[in-house]
Amino acid sequence: MNTENNFAQLYSELSLEPDLTTLAERCNLLTEILLDCHSLPQTQPVCRCLGAYLDRMKCELTESMSDFHVVEFEEEQPVPQRKEWLLEETETKCDYSRAINHVLLISHFDRDMLPHLTGLLHDITHAVAEDLTRPLCPQVAIHVSSQQH
Repeated sequence: MNTENNFAQLYSELSLEPDLTTLAERCNLLTEILLDCHSLPQTQPVCRCLGAYLDRMKCELTESMSDFHVVEFEEEQPVPQRKEWLLEETETKCDYSRAINHVLLISHFDRDMLPHLTGLLHDITHAVAEDLTRPLCPQVAIHVSSQQH
């Protein structure tokens, strides 16, 4: 178990197994707090907490993707070349968020870069939340797996 996963034990809300929308809201809140941080000592505690939430979100997205995949599109849309998961782009954005958070947590970087890194992290986590809260396009058919976990 890596260090970031150990931090999850410190946040009692994560033991309640929040849904993806709640996780996205918490990540948004934490990135908004990061925007107000102006030094490494200020960012590290927030990044540790954010890392725990992002790790949980990654797990929840991975689990969700095992149940749903896109099976057809409207005629105007290109047919996917491979099986396409419903939340695949969202999972990629979550991975990007985790990577930027990791850089903020462990790296020593030019202080002038802090607002750019936290701003990028903020924008990506907000895009993840938007992916999870917007209604699905009516032209997408979703296959629900009959396999039980």
